[in-house]
Amino acid sequence: MSVYGYGYRRGSIFWALTLIGVGSIFLYQNFNPSVQPWHIIAKFWPILIIFWGLSKLIDFIQAQAHPETTPPPLFSGSEVVLLILILLMGTMVSHFVLHPNWRNWVGFNDDDFSNIFLNSYTYSQSLSQSVKPQPHLVLEDERGDVEIRASDKPIIEATVKEVIRTENEEEARKIADQLKVEIVEQTAGYYALRSNRRSLSGDGSRISLDITLSVPKATSTEITSDQGDTTLAGLQGDQTVTSLHGDLHLSAVEGLVRVHKTGGLTEVRDVKGNVEVDGRGSDLDVGGVTGTVTVNGDFSGTLQFRNVIQTLRYTSSRTDLTTQRLAGRLSMETGSLEANDVDGPFEITTKQKDITLENFKHSVKITNTNGDVQLRTSVPPTHPIDINLGKGEIQLDIPPASNFQIDATSRHGDVESDFPSLKVVKEGDTPSISGTNGKGGPSIHLVTSYGTIRLGHQAATSVTPPSLPTPPIAPREPGHEKTAWRGQRARRYDVPLHGRAKHVV
Repeated sequence: MSVYGYGYRRGSIFWALTLIGVGSIFLYQNFNPSVQPWHIIAKFWPILIIFWGLSKLIDFIQAQAHPETTPPPLFSGSEVVLLILILLMGTMVSHFVLHPNWRNWVGFNDDDFSNIFLNSYTYSQSLSQSVKPQPHLVLEDERGDVEIRASDKPIIEATVKEVIRTENEEEARKIADQLKVEIVEQTAGYYALRSNRRSLSGDGSRISLDITLSVPKATSTEITSDQGDTTLAGLQGDQTVTSLHGDLHLSAVEGLVRVHKTGGLTEVRDVKGNVEVDGRGSDLDVGGVTGTVTVNGDFSGTLQFRNVIQTLRYTSSRTDLTTQRLAGRLSMETGSLEANDVDGPFEITTKQKDITLENFKHSVKITNTNGDVQLRTSVPPTHPIDINLGKGEIQLDIPPASNFQIDATSRHGDVESDFPSLKVVKEGDTPSISGTNGKGGPSIHLVTSYGTIRLGHQAATSVTPPSLPTPPIAPREPGHEKTAWRGQRARRYDVPLHGRAKHVV
Protein backbone atom coordinates (compact mmCIF):
# COMPACT_ATOMS: atom_id res chain seq x y z
CA MET A 1 0.00 0.00 0.00
CA SER A 2 1.35 3.43 -0.92
CA VAL A 3 2.26 6.20 1.44
CA TYR A 4 -0.54 8.26 -0.16
CA GLY A 5 -2.97 5.57 0.95
CA TYR A 6 -1.80 5.84 4.55
CA GLY A 7 -2.09 9.66 4.40
CA TYR A 8 -5.61 9.42 3.05
CA ARG A 9 -6.79 7.07 5.82
CA ARG A 10 -5.08 9.14 8.48
CA GLY A 11 -6.74 12.33 7.15
CA SER A 12 -10.13 10.66 7.23
CA ILE A 13 -9.62 9.57 10.83
CA PHE A 14 -8.41 13.07 11.72
CA TRP A 15 -11.61 14.74 10.51
CA ALA A 16 -13.75 12.00 12.01
CA LEU A 17 -12.17 12.59 15.41
CA THR A 18 -12.77 16.35 15.00
CA LEU A 19 -16.51 15.77 14.46
CA ILE A 20 -16.66 13.38 17.42
CA GLY A 21 -14.95 15.92 19.67
CA VAL A 22 -17.23 18.85 18.70
CA GLY A 23 -20.34 16.69 19.02
CA SER A 24 -19.26 15.49 22.46
CA ILE A 25 -18.95 19.07 23.71
CA PHE A 26 -22.52 19.92 22.67
CA LEU A 27 -23.81 16.63 24.07
CA TYR A 28 -22.19 17.35 27.43
CA GLN A 29 -24.01 20.70 27.57
CA ASN A 30 -27.33 18.82 27.60
CA PHE A 31 -26.31 17.23 30.91
CA ASN A 32 -24.51 20.28 32.32
CA PRO A 33 -26.14 23.59 31.22
CA SER A 34 -23.29 25.62 32.70
CA VAL A 35 -21.01 24.36 29.92
CA GLN A 36 -20.73 26.83 27.05
CA PRO A 37 -19.67 24.97 23.87
CA TRP A 38 -19.06 28.09 21.79
CA HIS A 39 -16.68 29.44 24.43
CA ILE A 40 -14.71 26.18 24.38
CA ILE A 41 -14.56 26.17 20.57
CA ALA A 42 -13.61 29.87 20.49
CA LYS A 43 -10.69 29.28 22.86
CA PHE A 44 -9.31 25.99 21.55
CA TRP A 45 -10.06 26.00 17.80
CA PRO A 46 -6.33 26.54 16.90
CA ILE A 47 -5.71 22.98 18.18
CA LEU A 48 -7.39 21.85 14.96
CA ILE A 49 -4.63 23.53 12.93
CA ILE A 50 -1.94 22.06 15.19
CA PHE A 51 -3.17 18.47 14.78
CA TRP A 52 -3.55 18.98 11.06
CA GLY A 53 0.06 20.16 10.93
CA LEU A 54 1.18 17.10 12.92
CA SER A 55 -0.62 14.92 10.39
CA LYS A 56 1.31 16.60 7.57
CA LEU A 57 4.57 16.15 9.50
CA ILE A 58 3.90 12.40 9.85
CA ASP A 59 3.27 12.23 6.11
CA PHE A 60 6.63 13.90 5.46
CA ILE A 61 8.55 11.58 7.82
CA GLN A 62 6.89 8.50 6.33
CA ALA A 63 7.67 9.70 2.80
CA GLN A 64 11.34 10.07 3.76
CA ALA A 65 11.33 6.45 5.00
CA HIS A 66 9.94 5.20 1.66
CA PRO A 67 11.90 6.99 -1.11
CA GLU A 68 10.62 4.49 -3.70
CA THR A 69 7.11 5.97 -3.51
CA THR A 70 5.88 9.30 -4.74
CA PRO A 71 5.11 11.53 -1.73
CA PRO A 72 1.76 13.32 -1.69
CA PRO A 73 1.77 17.13 -2.12
CA LEU A 74 2.11 19.19 1.04
CA PHE A 75 -1.26 20.88 0.38
CA SER A 76 -3.76 20.24 -2.36
CA GLY A 77 -5.84 23.09 -3.77
CA SER A 78 -8.90 22.08 -1.79
CA GLU A 79 -6.86 21.86 1.42
CA VAL A 80 -5.56 25.41 0.92
CA VAL A 81 -9.12 26.68 0.56
CA LEU A 82 -10.20 24.69 3.63
CA LEU A 83 -7.30 26.08 5.69
CA ILE A 84 -8.25 29.67 4.78
CA LEU A 85 -11.89 29.03 5.72
CA ILE A 86 -10.90 27.51 9.07
CA LEU A 87 -8.69 30.51 9.87
CA LEU A 88 -11.42 33.00 8.94
CA MET A 89 -14.20 31.18 10.77
CA GLY A 90 -12.08 30.53 13.84
CA THR A 91 -11.05 34.18 14.07
CA MET A 92 -14.65 35.36 13.71
CA VAL A 93 -15.94 32.94 16.36
CA SER A 94 -13.20 34.06 18.79
CA HIS A 95 -14.02 37.75 18.33
CA PHE A 96 -17.78 37.38 18.59
CA VAL A 97 -17.85 34.96 21.52
CA LEU A 98 -14.85 35.92 23.64
CA HIS A 99 -14.95 39.71 23.20
CA PRO A 100 -18.19 41.27 24.51
CA ASN A 101 -17.70 44.47 22.50
CA TRP A 102 -18.10 42.55 19.23
CA ARG A 103 -21.19 40.73 20.51
CA ASN A 104 -22.74 43.94 21.79
CA TRP A 105 -22.25 45.63 18.43
CA VAL A 106 -24.37 43.07 16.58
CA GLY A 107 -26.61 42.01 19.49
CA PHE A 108 -25.24 38.45 19.47
CA ASN A 109 -25.68 36.35 22.60
CA ASP A 110 -25.07 32.63 22.77
CA ASP A 111 -27.46 32.21 25.74
CA ASP A 112 -30.34 33.49 23.63
CA PHE A 113 -29.43 31.09 20.83
CA SER A 114 -29.55 28.05 23.11
CA ASN A 115 -32.72 29.19 24.90
CA ILE A 116 -34.87 29.34 21.75
CA PHE A 117 -35.25 25.56 21.88
CA LEU A 118 -36.71 25.63 25.41
CA ASN A 119 -40.25 26.24 26.66
CA SER A 120 -41.12 29.51 28.37
CA TYR A 121 -42.97 29.72 31.70
CA THR A 122 -44.08 32.93 33.42
CA TYR A 123 -44.55 33.74 37.11
CA SER A 124 -45.04 37.04 38.91
CA GLN A 125 -44.64 38.64 42.30
CA SER A 126 -45.09 42.08 43.88
CA LEU A 127 -42.79 43.96 46.25
CA SER A 128 -42.98 47.23 48.18
CA GLN A 129 -40.61 49.20 50.39
CA SER A 130 -41.05 52.45 52.32
CA VAL A 131 -38.26 54.89 51.52
CA LYS A 132 -36.76 58.12 52.80
CA PRO A 133 -37.13 61.41 50.90
CA GLN A 134 -35.07 61.68 47.68
CA PRO A 135 -34.13 57.98 47.50
CA HIS A 136 -31.39 56.55 45.31
CA LEU A 137 -32.36 53.29 43.58
CA VAL A 138 -29.82 50.81 42.17
CA LEU A 139 -30.60 48.00 39.72
CA GLU A 140 -27.60 45.89 38.72
CA ASP A 141 -27.07 43.09 36.21
CA GLU A 142 -30.67 43.32 35.06
CA ARG A 143 -31.83 40.88 32.36
CA GLY A 144 -35.26 41.88 31.09
CA ASP A 145 -37.35 44.99 30.50
CA VAL A 146 -37.34 47.75 33.13
CA GLU A 147 -40.02 50.43 33.40
CA ILE A 148 -39.83 53.13 36.08
CA ARG A 149 -42.62 55.66 36.60
CA ALA A 150 -42.92 58.51 39.09
CA SER A 151 -45.60 58.60 41.78
CA ASP A 152 -46.54 60.76 44.77
CA LYS A 153 -46.26 57.87 47.25
CA PRO A 154 -43.22 57.64 49.60
CA ILE A 155 -42.71 53.97 48.69
CA ILE A 156 -41.12 51.86 45.99
CA GLU A 157 -43.55 49.39 44.48
CA ALA A 158 -42.38 46.69 42.09
CA THR A 159 -44.15 44.14 39.92
CA VAL A 160 -41.78 41.43 38.71
CA LYS A 161 -42.63 39.11 35.84
CA GLU A 162 -40.33 36.07 35.92
CA VAL A 163 -39.80 34.43 32.54
CA ILE A 164 -38.08 31.04 32.93
CA ARG A 165 -37.04 28.87 29.99
CA THR A 166 -36.76 25.15 30.66
CA GLU A 167 -37.67 21.83 29.08
CA ASN A 168 -40.74 21.29 31.30
CA GLU A 169 -42.93 23.09 33.83
CA GLU A 170 -41.72 21.04 36.77
CA GLU A 171 -38.17 22.26 36.28
CA ALA A 172 -39.42 25.84 35.79
CA ARG A 173 -41.41 25.73 39.04
CA LYS A 174 -38.35 24.47 40.88
CA ILE A 175 -36.28 27.41 39.61
CA ALA A 176 -39.09 29.84 40.44
CA ASP A 177 -39.18 28.60 44.03
CA GLN A 178 -35.43 29.16 44.32
CA LEU A 179 -35.54 32.62 42.70
CA LYS A 180 -35.57 35.47 45.22
CA VAL A 181 -36.19 39.14 44.40
CA GLU A 182 -36.02 41.82 47.10
CA ILE A 183 -35.70 45.54 47.77
CA VAL A 184 -33.12 46.29 50.46
CA GLU A 185 -31.81 49.49 52.01
CA GLN A 186 -28.03 49.39 51.70
CA THR A 187 -27.22 52.69 53.41
CA ALA A 188 -29.30 55.69 54.41
CA GLY A 189 -31.39 56.65 51.39
CA TYR A 190 -29.76 54.07 49.08
CA TYR A 191 -31.92 51.15 47.98
CA ALA A 192 -31.17 48.17 45.75
CA LEU A 193 -33.50 45.87 43.88
CA ARG A 194 -31.62 42.64 43.49
CA SER A 195 -32.10 38.94 42.87
CA ASN A 196 -30.16 35.70 43.22
CA ARG A 197 -30.55 34.93 39.52
CA ARG A 198 -26.82 34.58 38.91
CA SER A 199 -26.48 31.92 41.64
CA LEU A 200 -29.01 29.58 40.00
CA SER A 201 -28.47 26.90 37.36
CA GLY A 202 -26.67 28.03 34.22
CA ASP A 203 -25.63 31.34 35.80
CA GLY A 204 -29.24 32.52 35.47
CA SER A 205 -29.07 32.61 31.67
CA ARG A 206 -32.50 30.97 31.41
CA ILE A 207 -34.18 33.61 33.57
CA SER A 208 -35.30 37.10 32.65
CA LEU A 209 -37.07 39.54 34.96
CA ASP A 210 -39.41 42.16 33.50
CA ILE A 211 -39.72 44.79 36.24
CA THR A 212 -42.27 47.60 36.52
CA LEU A 213 -41.48 50.12 39.28
CA SER A 214 -43.43 52.97 40.82
CA VAL A 215 -41.09 55.28 42.74
CA PRO A 216 -41.25 58.75 44.37
CA LYS A 217 -40.72 61.62 41.94
CA ALA A 218 -37.47 62.70 43.64
CA THR A 219 -35.81 59.32 43.01
CA SER A 220 -32.41 59.13 41.35
CA THR A 221 -31.50 55.85 39.70
CA GLU A 222 -28.48 53.81 38.69
CA ILE A 223 -29.42 51.05 36.27
CA THR A 224 -27.25 48.43 34.60
CA SER A 225 -29.16 46.31 32.07
CA ASP A 226 -27.58 43.41 30.25
CA GLN A 227 -30.59 42.74 28.03
CA GLY A 228 -34.02 44.28 27.60
CA ASP A 229 -35.59 47.70 27.05
CA THR A 230 -35.43 50.43 29.70
CA THR A 231 -38.07 53.15 30.23
CA LEU A 232 -37.85 56.05 32.73
CA ALA A 233 -40.41 58.86 32.98
CA GLY A 234 -41.27 61.74 35.29
CA LEU A 235 -38.35 61.58 37.75
CA GLN A 236 -36.71 64.54 39.51
CA GLY A 237 -33.21 63.28 40.19
CA ASP A 238 -29.98 62.32 38.45
CA GLN A 239 -30.34 59.23 36.25
CA THR A 240 -27.51 56.91 35.18
CA VAL A 241 -28.32 54.11 32.73
CA THR A 242 -26.00 51.49 31.26
CA SER A 243 -27.81 49.51 28.55
CA LEU A 244 -25.85 46.79 26.78
CA HIS A 245 -28.63 45.29 24.66
CA GLY A 246 -32.01 46.90 24.17
CA ASP A 247 -33.70 50.25 23.61
CA LEU A 248 -33.76 53.16 26.05
CA HIS A 249 -36.69 55.57 26.42
CA LEU A 250 -36.22 58.41 28.90
CA SER A 251 -38.55 61.39 29.25
CA ALA A 252 -39.65 64.22 31.55
CA VAL A 253 -36.62 64.16 33.84
CA GLU A 254 -35.34 66.99 36.02
CA GLY A 255 -31.67 66.38 36.67
CA LEU A 256 -28.49 65.08 35.06
CA VAL A 257 -28.90 62.19 32.62
CA ARG A 258 -25.96 59.86 31.92
CA VAL A 259 -26.33 57.09 29.34
CA HIS A 260 -23.86 54.41 28.30
CA LYS A 261 -24.97 52.31 25.30
CA THR A 262 -23.56 49.44 23.28
CA GLY A 263 -26.53 48.83 20.99
CA GLY A 264 -30.14 49.64 20.24
CA LEU A 265 -32.21 52.84 20.11
CA THR A 266 -31.60 55.73 22.50
CA GLU A 267 -34.45 58.22 23.00
CA VAL A 268 -34.17 61.12 25.46
CA ARG A 269 -36.96 63.73 25.64
CA ASP A 270 -37.82 66.75 27.79
CA VAL A 271 -34.92 66.96 30.22
CA LYS A 272 -34.42 69.89 32.58
CA GLY A 273 -30.68 69.47 32.96
CA ASN A 274 -27.68 68.12 31.06
CA VAL A 275 -27.56 64.95 28.96
CA GLU A 276 -24.41 62.85 28.48
CA VAL A 277 -24.39 59.86 26.09
CA ASP A 278 -21.42 57.65 25.25
CA GLY A 279 -20.83 54.30 23.57
CA ARG A 280 -22.51 53.21 20.38
CA GLY A 281 -25.84 52.03 19.06
CA SER A 282 -28.32 52.48 16.24
CA ASP A 283 -30.69 55.48 16.26
CA LEU A 284 -30.27 58.38 18.66
CA ASP A 285 -33.08 60.88 19.33
CA VAL A 286 -32.59 63.73 21.81
CA GLY A 287 -35.00 66.64 22.15
CA GLY A 288 -36.24 69.31 24.54
CA VAL A 289 -33.12 69.70 26.70
CA THR A 290 -32.64 72.87 28.76
CA GLY A 291 -28.96 72.17 29.45
CA THR A 292 -26.09 70.87 27.34
CA VAL A 293 -26.03 67.65 25.30
CA THR A 294 -22.75 65.76 24.96
CA VAL A 295 -22.56 62.64 22.77
CA ASN A 296 -19.37 60.66 22.33
CA GLY A 297 -19.43 57.50 20.22
CA ASP A 298 -20.35 55.89 16.91
CA PHE A 299 -24.04 55.47 16.13
CA SER A 300 -24.90 53.61 12.95
CA GLY A 301 -28.47 54.87 12.47
CA THR A 302 -30.09 58.31 12.32
CA LEU A 303 -29.14 60.95 14.89
CA GLN A 304 -31.73 63.62 15.64
CA PHE A 305 -31.48 66.58 18.00
CA ARG A 306 -34.24 69.14 18.64
CA ASN A 307 -34.57 72.17 20.89
CA VAL A 308 -31.25 72.05 22.72
CA ILE A 309 -31.12 75.32 24.66
CA GLN A 310 -27.39 75.37 25.43
CA THR A 311 -24.47 73.56 23.75
CA LEU A 312 -24.71 70.42 21.62
CA ARG A 313 -21.45 68.53 21.24
CA TYR A 314 -21.12 65.34 19.18
CA THR A 315 -17.83 63.48 18.71
CA SER A 316 -17.29 60.26 16.75
CA SER A 317 -14.56 58.65 14.66
CA ARG A 318 -15.78 60.65 11.62
CA THR A 319 -17.34 63.82 12.98
CA ASP A 320 -16.61 66.55 15.52
CA LEU A 321 -19.63 68.85 15.88
CA THR A 322 -20.31 71.76 18.24
CA THR A 323 -23.31 74.05 18.04
CA GLN A 324 -25.29 76.23 20.42
CA ARG A 325 -28.93 77.22 20.85
CA LEU A 326 -30.49 74.74 18.47
CA ALA A 327 -34.06 76.07 18.24
CA GLY A 328 -34.99 73.75 15.37
CA ARG A 329 -33.83 70.29 14.38
CA LEU A 330 -30.53 68.68 13.40
CA SER A 331 -30.62 65.31 11.63
CA MET A 332 -27.47 63.38 10.77
CA GLU A 333 -26.72 60.10 9.02
CA THR A 334 -23.55 58.53 7.66
CA GLY A 335 -23.49 60.63 4.49
CA SER A 336 -25.63 63.67 5.31
CA LEU A 337 -26.41 66.35 7.88
CA GLU A 338 -29.41 68.69 7.79
CA ALA A 339 -30.09 71.43 10.34
CA ASN A 340 -32.44 74.38 10.62
CA ASP A 341 -32.94 77.29 13.03
CA VAL A 342 -29.51 77.28 14.64
CA ASP A 343 -29.33 80.48 16.70
CA GLY A 344 -25.78 80.06 18.01
CA PRO A 345 -22.35 79.23 16.53
CA PHE A 346 -22.15 76.14 14.33
CA GLU A 347 -18.83 74.31 13.84
CA ILE A 348 -18.18 70.87 12.32
CA THR A 349 -15.22 68.85 11.10
CA THR A 350 -16.27 65.71 9.24
CA LYS A 351 -15.65 63.35 6.32
CA GLN A 352 -17.69 62.63 3.19
CA LYS A 353 -20.92 64.23 4.31
CA ASP A 354 -23.42 66.45 2.48
CA ILE A 355 -24.38 69.37 4.75
CA THR A 356 -27.50 71.55 4.56
CA LEU A 357 -27.94 74.41 7.02
CA GLU A 358 -31.12 76.53 7.01
CA ASN A 359 -31.89 79.76 8.90
CA PHE A 360 -28.60 80.09 10.76
CA LYS A 361 -28.07 83.28 12.75
CA HIS A 362 -24.47 83.10 14.00
CA SER A 363 -21.01 82.04 12.85
CA VAL A 364 -20.55 78.93 10.69
CA LYS A 365 -17.35 76.92 10.31
CA ILE A 366 -17.35 73.75 8.19
CA THR A 367 -14.38 71.52 7.35
CA ASN A 368 -15.23 68.54 5.15
CA THR A 369 -13.11 66.18 3.03
CA ASN A 370 -15.76 65.43 0.43
CA GLY A 371 -19.38 66.51 0.10
CA ASP A 372 -21.69 69.35 -0.91
CA VAL A 373 -22.57 72.23 1.42
CA GLN A 374 -25.74 74.32 1.15
CA LEU A 375 -26.31 77.30 3.46
CA ARG A 376 -29.42 79.47 3.39
CA THR A 377 -30.52 82.26 5.71
CA SER A 378 -33.10 85.02 5.47
CA VAL A 379 -31.19 87.10 8.05
CA PRO A 380 -28.14 89.10 6.90
CA PRO A 381 -25.00 87.48 8.34
CA THR A 382 -23.44 89.21 11.33
CA HIS A 383 -20.70 86.66 12.10
CA PRO A 384 -17.95 84.96 10.04
CA ILE A 385 -18.70 82.10 7.63
CA ASP A 386 -15.80 79.74 6.93
CA ILE A 387 -16.20 76.69 4.65
CA ASN A 388 -13.25 74.53 3.59
CA LEU A 389 -13.96 71.47 1.42
CA GLY A 390 -11.52 68.98 -0.01
CA LYS A 391 -13.97 68.37 -2.83
CA GLY A 392 -17.58 69.39 -3.41
CA GLU A 393 -19.95 72.23 -4.24
CA ILE A 394 -20.81 75.21 -2.04
CA GLN A 395 -24.15 77.04 -2.27
CA LEU A 396 -24.56 80.11 -0.03
CA ASP A 397 -27.83 82.08 -0.19
CA ILE A 398 -28.10 85.31 1.85
CA PRO A 399 -30.30 88.46 1.59
CA PRO A 400 -29.30 90.97 -1.14
CA ALA A 401 -28.87 93.80 1.37
CA SER A 402 -26.27 91.90 3.41
CA ASN A 403 -23.01 93.58 4.40
CA PHE A 404 -19.97 91.31 4.13
CA GLN A 405 -16.46 90.77 2.80
CA ILE A 406 -15.83 87.65 0.76
CA ASP A 407 -12.87 85.58 -0.38
CA ALA A 408 -13.98 82.46 -2.29
CA THR A 409 -11.80 80.11 -4.39
CA SER A 410 -12.64 76.93 -6.30
CA ARG A 411 -9.59 75.03 -7.52
CA HIS A 412 -10.32 73.39 -10.89
CA GLY A 413 -13.98 74.36 -10.48
CA ASP A 414 -16.29 77.30 -11.18
CA VAL A 415 -17.79 80.30 -9.36
CA GLU A 416 -21.09 82.17 -9.70
CA SER A 417 -22.40 85.28 -7.91
CA ASP A 418 -25.69 87.21 -7.83
CA PHE A 419 -23.98 90.23 -6.20
CA PRO A 420 -22.81 92.71 -8.91
CA SER A 421 -20.56 94.61 -6.51
CA LEU A 422 -18.18 91.65 -6.21
CA LYS A 423 -15.26 90.72 -8.45
CA VAL A 424 -15.75 87.37 -10.18
CA VAL A 425 -12.80 85.71 -11.93
CA LYS A 426 -13.65 82.60 -13.97
CA GLU A 427 -10.41 82.19 -15.92
CA GLY A 428 -7.54 79.94 -14.86
CA ASP A 429 -7.34 76.97 -12.54
CA THR A 430 -8.51 78.90 -9.47
CA PRO A 431 -11.74 80.82 -10.21
CA SER A 432 -12.59 83.20 -7.39
CA ILE A 433 -15.06 85.68 -5.89
CA SER A 434 -13.72 88.60 -3.88
CA GLY A 435 -14.66 92.04 -2.66
CA THR A 436 -17.02 93.85 -0.31
CA ASN A 437 -20.79 94.14 -0.47
CA GLY A 438 -22.55 97.08 1.18
CA LYS A 439 -20.74 98.71 4.07
CA GLY A 440 -18.54 95.73 4.81
CA GLY A 441 -19.08 93.39 7.69
CA PRO A 442 -18.28 89.80 8.66
CA SER A 443 -15.84 87.83 6.55
CA ILE A 444 -16.98 84.98 4.29
CA HIS A 445 -14.26 82.49 3.38
CA LEU A 446 -15.12 79.68 0.94
CA VAL A 447 -12.62 77.14 -0.43
CA THR A 448 -13.22 73.96 -2.44
CA SER A 449 -11.79 71.84 -5.27
CA TYR A 450 -13.49 70.37 -8.33
CA GLY A 451 -16.81 71.99 -7.46
CA THR A 452 -18.83 75.14 -8.07
CA ILE A 453 -19.21 77.96 -5.56
CA ARG A 454 -22.55 79.76 -5.92
CA LEU A 455 -23.28 82.95 -3.99
CA GLY A 456 -26.98 83.67 -4.36
CA HIS A 457 -29.82 85.80 -3.02
CA GLN A 458 -32.13 84.62 -0.25
CA ALA A 459 -35.21 86.73 0.39
CA ALA A 460 -35.32 88.44 3.77
CA THR A 461 -38.00 87.46 6.28
CA SER A 462 -41.22 89.35 5.70
CA VAL A 463 -44.82 89.23 6.91
CA THR A 464 -47.17 87.81 4.30
CA PRO A 465 -50.50 89.72 4.11
CA PRO A 466 -53.67 87.68 4.48
CA SER A 467 -54.88 86.33 1.15
CA LEU A 468 -58.27 87.14 -0.32
CA PRO A 469 -60.89 84.40 -0.66
CA THR A 470 -60.38 82.37 -3.80
CA PRO A 471 -63.06 80.81 -5.95
CA PRO A 472 -63.56 77.07 -5.79
CA ILE A 473 -61.04 75.06 -7.75
CA ALA A 474 -62.11 72.27 -10.00
CA PRO A 475 -61.00 68.75 -8.95
CA ARG A 476 -57.58 67.72 -10.21
CA GLU A 477 -56.17 64.46 -11.25
CA PRO A 478 -54.82 62.25 -8.39
CA GLY A 479 -51.18 63.03 -7.65
CA HIS A 480 -51.40 66.62 -8.97
CA GLU A 481 -50.85 68.15 -5.53
CA LYS A 482 -47.68 66.12 -5.04
CA THR A 483 -46.28 67.26 -8.40
CA ALA A 484 -47.08 70.92 -7.66
CA TRP A 485 -45.33 70.72 -4.27
CA ARG A 486 -42.22 69.32 -5.85
CA GLY A 487 -42.22 72.20 -8.30
CA GLN A 488 -42.43 74.75 -5.49
CA ARG A 489 -39.59 73.06 -3.69
CA ALA A 490 -37.39 73.13 -6.77
CA ARG A 491 -38.08 76.84 -7.37
CA ARG A 492 -37.36 77.67 -3.76
CA TYR A 493 -33.95 76.09 -3.60
CA ASP A 494 -33.01 76.44 -7.25
CA VAL A 495 -30.13 74.01 -6.63
CA PRO A 496 -29.74 70.74 -8.54
CA LEU A 497 -29.14 67.67 -6.40
CA HIS A 498 -26.68 66.26 -8.98
CA GLY A 499 -28.09 62.77 -8.63
CA ARG A 500 -26.84 62.36 -5.05
CA ALA A 501 -29.25 60.54 -2.73
CA LYS A 502 -30.36 62.53 0.30
CA HIS A 503 -31.19 60.82 3.58
CA VAL A 504 -34.04 62.78 5.08
CA VAL A 505 -35.91 61.91 8.25
